[in-house]
Amino acid sequence: MLIYGRDREIARWVGDQVGIEDFGPCVAIGVCHNVRIVAGAVFNRHSHPNIDITFATISPRWASPGAVRSILGYPFVQLGCKRITAVTETTNQPARAFLCRLGFKQEGIHPDAFPHGDGVSFGLLRKDASRWLAEEKLNVERCISASCA
Repeated sequence: MLIYGRDREIARWVGDQVGIEDFGPCVAIGVCHNVRIVAGAVFNRHSHPNIDITFATISPRWASPGAVRSILGYPFVQLGCKRITAVTETTNQPARAFLCRLGFKQEGIHPDAFPHGDGVSFGLLRKDASRWLAEEKLNVERCISASCA
């Protein structure tokens, strides 16, 4: 089940998982199983046409196609973004592989961007996210009705 409209709670949960104290102004979408948050996506630093995303999860089973479509539908469909940017630690191979499976492309290395080392940035262009946006109209209507914006 997706969770909308509880941005602070979800952002705090994601921040606790990845070591970020405050995302600043943001929108967050969570994934819940059995009344427990198991994954979340925080969108912040929106500077059209780009927005940053931070993912966190405690379960590899959260990423159903419907959940991914809804999460990626927010910036691309509702905000009209042309790209999403994600930055992770270079040593975080599971996160890097996950971003690549979603269609993100590695774009650059950021020396000493994290407390324990370098970061690597990934970008996902709207044109490369088309497989996730096939049902965008349905997901946008669901998202708007759940007041996630």
